[in-house]
Amino acid sequence: MQERRRFFRLDDEVIMEFRPLSADEFEQWRSEHQLQTSELKQLEQELGLLLHQVRASHPQLGQVLELFNRKINLLHNTHDHPGDTPELHNGSNEARMQVNLSACGIAFYTDEPLQAERFMLLNIQLKPSNASLSLAGDIVSVKEVNHDRGRYQVRVNFDGLKEAEQEMLIQHLFQLQSRTLRQQRAGD
Repeated sequence: MQERRRFFRLDDEVIMEFRPLSADEFEQWRSEHQLQTSELKQLEQELGLLLHQVRASHPQLGQVLELFNRKINLLHNTHDHPGDTPELHNGSNEARMQVNLSACGIAFYTDEPLQAERFMLLNIQLKPSNASLSLAGDIVSVKEVNHDRGRYQVRVNFDGLKEAEQEMLIQHLFQLQSRTLRQQRAGD
């Protein structure tokens, strides 16, 4: 039986740190995450939707506003680490990484063997907007591949994703696809 994907996937480069979670840690994260009111993320989503509308009718103004938004996000992220999840910073690794991203999951390569873990906490900074997401999910698979980017390929389905977070991912992927298509057309 062929699996049908709910969202399209794109290769992307993000800044990401991750840490495996036990079932208890995951449940604790999920309950705290659901209780959080993330006003900044809500504002980012609303602003992103409005920026998209402005870009459609006034491309230069849209670009200027997008640059200001990226600058503000970058300044915010230098003062408050993405996700502000203290337990993630102990022994985790943050790096610019090539990933395969969708609105419901992520795949990436790592040298860390994660076979025994069931859940994962991820802090992701999307580029070029510098928007940050703190997400958790089920590890779907860890496959030994000895790829040039890492020894293992890890696939994670996001769990407990808020509608605003999913919308931010969809918007980011749409913008990434638009940039890629523009670059391809410019190269022809």
